[in-house]
Amino acid sequence: MRTTATMDAGSGRRTRRGRGATTRAEAKDEDEDARCVAVTRRRALARALGAVIVVGARGGERARAEGETREVVVEAVANERWIAVPAKFRVPSSWSNRPGQRAKREKYVMYTDTYGPNYRYTTSLPKFLNDGAAAAESVQLVVQSKEGLESIEDLGPQTKIDPARAFGIEIDGLVAADVKKSNVRSAKGGQTYYEWELDNGAKSFLLSACVSGGGLYAFVVEVDSTQFEASTGAYTAVLESLDIPRVEESRNDMSSRIYENR
Repeated sequence: MRTTATMDAGSGRRTRRGRGATTRAEAKDEDEDARCVAVTRRRALARALGAVIVVGARGGERARAEGETREVVVEAVANERWIAVPAKFRVPSSWSNRPGQRAKREKYVMYTDTYGPNYRYTTSLPKFLNDGAAAAESVQLVVQSKEGLESIEDLGPQTKIDPARAFGIEIDGLVAADVKKSNVRSAKGGQTYYEWELDNGAKSFLLSACVSGGGLYAFVVEVDSTQFEASTGAYTAVLESLDIPRVEESRNDMSSRIYENR
């Protein structure tokens, strides 16, 4: 009986030891599970934060790229009745031209006098593309002689000028466009620009005009109306970046201006 009791007691002890070991193992497993869950959560959080940082960095790069611009220079017309000055403006850096394309310059005889033909020049820039699509249908700079004017304001009040017809700009659809907005911009060096926004329902036209050195300049950007509405700020920035230095008209006689390049 004692032996049985001892065996029973031993069995009980062994049983008790088995139960204790099982309890400790279960507790250990639970601790390990908890640690695994914590590690998994930390890793997931790190990955999520990393993704946010990468996306944020890429977004910042895109924002910087969208805000970057490059300068475009339109060469001056030399040996004419006005002082030759270049025109400059800025476009988004994402805008590009097809390789090999160049600006095209044409001249139109307005009249002929004792000094010869009086020309109006139109410089058409190569079409600008943005990611393969047209960013602007056309960009032109028109210049003609306008003696005696020191500023565009000498041409008269802006409200009295019909921008679609006043500057000899020849773009289809412009004469049918209505003026939506107008603005007078004062720039460095005392230059003043008359600016207009016109639209004919299908196309928008951004136009800026000024006077320099006896020449009357008109700059125009033609763009699809829907495209303009989607990126109004970018196109307006192009218009407002126009820089044509203000210089005094030559005091030389007309023949000296034309034939002596002064």
